[in-house]
Amino acid sequence: MNLDPGVLTVLVLISIVLNIFLFMKLVVLKGELEGIKQSTRLTSDEVNKLNERLKNIKLR
Repeated sequence: MNLDPGVLTVLVLISIVLNIFLFMKLVVLKGELEGIKQSTRLTSDEVNKLNERLKNIKLR
């Protein structure tokens, strides 16, 4: 099957544009994921409070 070089060029350009779009989307999603990781990370003070509550529950 022989395709016209013009058709192949258009397909390659569409592929490149889609790859660039997907790469930009990937960068945005990675940034959002990092923000979620930061917001869900517990501080040492919070961990200590949780450990105290667990000890209290275990002692009951």
